[in-house]
Amino acid sequence: MVGCRPPGGNVRYSALEPGSRSQSAIADALARRSIAYLYPKTKHANGQGSSRTKGLLSMKSSHFRYNERHHFRFRRLMSQTSAWKKSLCYAAKSDVGLRRSNNQDSFLVRLASSSRQWLERGHICVVADGMGAHLAGEVASKLATETITKSYLARTHEPLGQALVQAVYDAHEAIRVKSREEAYREMGTTCDAFALTPQGFFVAHVGDSRVYRLRGNTLDQMTFDHSLVWEVCSATNIPFDQPPSHIPKNQITRSLGPTDKLLVDLEGPLPIEVGDTYLACSDGLSGQVADIEIGQILAVCPPDVAVETLINLANLRGGPDNITMVIVRTTEDADESQAVDDEMIVPGWHWGILAMAFVAGLAAAASLVFGNVSLGALLALVAVAAGVAFFMMTQRTLFASSPYIPTSTPIGAAPYRTWNCTPEATFADALAKMFQELRQATEGQKFTIPIQTVQRYESEAVSGHKNGDFTAAIRNYVLAINSLMREIKKDG
Repeated sequence: MVGCRPPGGNVRYSALEPGSRSQSAIADALARRSIAYLYPKTKHANGQGSSRTKGLLSMKSSHFRYNERHHFRFRRLMSQTSAWKKSLCYAAKSDVGLRRSNNQDSFLVRLASSSRQWLERGHICVVADGMGAHLAGEVASKLATETITKSYLARTHEPLGQALVQAVYDAHEAIRVKSREEAYREMGTTCDAFALTPQGFFVAHVGDSRVYRLRGNTLDQMTFDHSLVWEVCSATNIPFDQPPSHIPKNQITRSLGPTDKLLVDLEGPLPIEVGDTYLACSDGLSGQVADIEIGQILAVCPPDVAVETLINLANLRGGPDNITMVIVRTTEDADESQAVDDEMIVPGWHWGILAMAFVAGLAAAASLVFGNVSLGALLALVAVAAGVAFFMMTQRTLFASSPYIPTSTPIGAAPYRTWNCTPEATFADALAKMFQELRQATEGQKFTIPIQTVQRYESEAVSGHKNGDFTAAIRNYVLAINSLMREIKKDG
């Protein structure tokens, strides 16, 4: 059974004819993907594929030990919540698009609220693209984002990757329970949940939504599309960007909800570097804006401007689907000199309880030496009770660490595709043409912003283009386009 996303937006599930070539290709592709999940391919430094390493199922029972060097690297980058928040910026938005009557996408961003939560779970971001009749898709995607976030943060005693995957399975089960109601029957959703943690970057993935990472001017696709196109291309070693024309492009092979069994892809832990930009998005963006264009926008714009720009580009190219994205950027190294959060410091009165336990223990010993057994037993009981109380109140603070560092190679095969996204003339030319068309469309319109602002953006864009500074050209064309689009939306 495969999921098909028809032009109307809902997903229908239909069996392929037994013995057909398509069915055989799909079966082979799914079998290979299942094997890749259990034994994901790893890469050596030379980029060549190597033997497969154990996957998540074996990871559940494998031993995790504290890797001091790896831990120090990420503690140095993101040692404390207060410091990390100052070195992280993000933006997120969901847009209905131009052809849909309702928005079936959902997103959720939950930053760690304390140093303790940062050390245990890090920050988590989730994007889901719902499918189903009426409001069912909207319910499914919202249920997925909320359940995944809540479940992941609650699983504090599990390895991070395992906790993230299990949270997706919890969401899958919650959607299946809800779909027993007639109004929500056969609803489903895609899902991308990524976490930035002291151990690195993790992503759990189901469906054709995507997660990208921009590092420098290199854009990496960190997730494998669970679509018929990608599954067949993977099975037949056809490049993903050159799929056979006869393969339907709107069929997905995995989603949360509709089927009893589910495979969740896990990637990570992968190193996080200062300046990295992470984008999770629904196919309403990736289906309308080219990957290399996405990378150039991320390279020249801060997250808030990038979100606005990408939504505008998707809508200017028809906006046939809901458009949802979360963009997170690590901006600078965390300042290790900052004071730790209050909750990571043991209060003085806690130490007083420990002192009381110590004194009571000494007094109990003295009482027993001098033959006062009853008093000695009482003081010993007080000492034990105070010691237990101190341990219970301070164990998570005193023993806070990041113990779940796998000694094996990270799970998964990311990145699946890579692009050089150095700002270039071709994209600057396309934006210039788009800007001219928008300016003509808004000619004579009364602006609520000074027209000089738009003219200044245009002048700086033209100057940058002429001088070969395509970063400046693209950035200023983007600012000019966004300004005109805001006016159009206000007028509409």
